[in-house]
Amino acid sequence: MPASALLLAAAVAGAPPPCPLDGAVLHARLAGAVAEEIAWRATDMQCEGMRRADGGMRLRFTGAGTHGEWAFVFGIPDVAEGAAGSALPVNLTVIAPGGRVYGTRGAERCTVDDLQQVRLADGTGGGHRWQVKARGFCLGPARAIVGDDALLVTTFELTGLVLWEADFTAPPPATRAAPRP
Repeated sequence: MPASALLLAAAVAGAPPPCPLDGAVLHARLAGAVAEEIAWRATDMQCEGMRRADGGMRLRFTGAGTHGEWAFVFGIPDVAEGAAGSALPVNLTVIAPGGRVYGTRGAERCTVDDLQQVRLADGTGGGHRWQVKARGFCLGPARAIVGDDALLVTTFELTGLVLWEADFTAPPPATRAAPRP
């Protein structure tokens, strides 16, 4: 069934829509706090991607695994619209079943071995749509934001959608009030 038909069916059913890219996938092998192998296709997950405010791209995938609902956010800072790349650093955040959050807290623990972008027809909302294919691995774990456990994503392979907004402007940096004397 084409992605457009799946989106309509999900909207009518009140369910979250599947990934709007035919051929989207996320394969990930997890070890540590939870051992699991993720093997999602477009119909199994929700996905989206966008330009990061500080440069690069962010891809988000959510779906069900054997232990419950998962979310994976891959932040790839060193890639431009349409560019291919290798040996790219990745900042990874994983939300495990039950809401436990793990993060690499930087882009030095995970690497994209190979990244390719293929231009797609632009959508109605503006910007340029790209299919992104990437594969990589993590040498260090994503640590729990609260607690001491860790989750290692040993390998990952993804195909997702990134919208590079045509007139994107980064939000202003956050300002902090001066402390009171």
